[in-house]
Amino acid sequence: MSKTSHENNKESFEINKDKPVLLLGEGKDEFNFFTGLVKHLGLTASIQIAQYAGKPNLSAFLSTLSAQTGFPSLRTIGITCDADDDHSATLASVNHSIQQVNFPEHIKVKTYILPGEDKSGALEALVLEAAESSPAWNCVERFTKCVAPNDKPSLSSAQTDKRRMHAWLSTLSKPELRLGEAALKHHIHFGHQVFKPITDFPTSLVPVTKDQ
Repeated sequence: MSKTSHENNKESFEINKDKPVLLLGEGKDEFNFFTGLVKHLGLTASIQIAQYAGKPNLSAFLSTLSAQTGFPSLRTIGITCDADDDHSATLASVNHSIQQVNFPEHIKVKTYILPGEDKSGALEALVLEAAESSPAWNCVERFTKCVAPNDKPSLSSAQTDKRRMHAWLSTLSKPELRLGEAALKHHIHFGHQVFKPITDFPTSLVPVTKDQ
C-alpha cells in the first residue's frame, strides 16, 4: 500500500468509545488479519482494530490517542509489530514508543512481536508455518527453489517469506488476494496450532478491561 493510503487510513481512525480494547497492527495486511482473527474469536464487541502505518509512525500514532473523545473509555491497548531481523531491538523500540507517551494508569499496554517470542521475521512467517499443511505447498516450495538462482544478490529470509507468501496466495481460489484479505475470506485457518500464541494475545487483552 502507498504511503498516502496508509496516512489516510491512520488519519481517519477514531476510537470507538463502546470498545474498551484497542488492538494495533503495523499496516493494512495486519489490520485485516487481526480483524479476521478477532471476529473468529467472537471478540468484536470488545476489541477495535487499527493500524499505525509502520514502525517509524508508532510513537506519533500513540501520541494522538489521548486527544480523541473516546480515549477515556479505553482500558487496554495491544500493540503488535514485526520483529524483522531483530526481535530484541524491535521490542525495545516498541517499549520506547510506549514510554514516550506516558499513558494514564487506567490503561494497560501489552505488546506482541511477530512472528513469536524470540523469533525474527514477520506476520508472513507465522502464516506460512500454517500454510505448510496446505495441498499446494509442494508447488510453493518448487517455485521458490526454481527462481532462487536468479536472485542477485540473494534475498533475505524476510524477502523469501514474502515471495513464498505471494506464491501460496496465488494457489487460492482467488489468487489476487493479499495476506490480510485472505484472512478476512477465511482462507487462513486460525484454529491451527501455530496460531495459538497470537490467538491468546487478543484474548488476554479483554479480561483486564472488566470493571473491578
